[in-house]
Amino acid sequence: MTKQPKILPPPDERPSHLPLTAKWLSGEGAGSWFVIEATRTKLQYRITRLSPGGMIECEGDYITNYPIKLDEEFLMDYPSHCAKVAISQFGRRITLSK
Repeated sequence: MTKQPKILPPPDERPSHLPLTAKWLSGEGAGSWFVIEATRTKLQYRITRLSPGGMIECEGDYITNYPIKLDEEFLMDYPSHCAKVAISQFGRRITLSK
């Protein structure tokens, strides 16, 4: 019998200081909030990764080769950590790197 991984659900209470645009990414035994904001530079985004309780784990400017429409729906994807972040939007997987 194969053991199923334990995927951490979103916290019951969203930290009140998080913007409504913050996205949750569940993981095996862990999870994080991600806030993605546009910068003045094309194809560059400011990303903040936060703990389930809303503490900053890392933040910085990330670049990609494909634009993200932040006003449209997107989902956080894997791998997403402090060096690289992935999202899915319009059936496309977009990777951003620090």
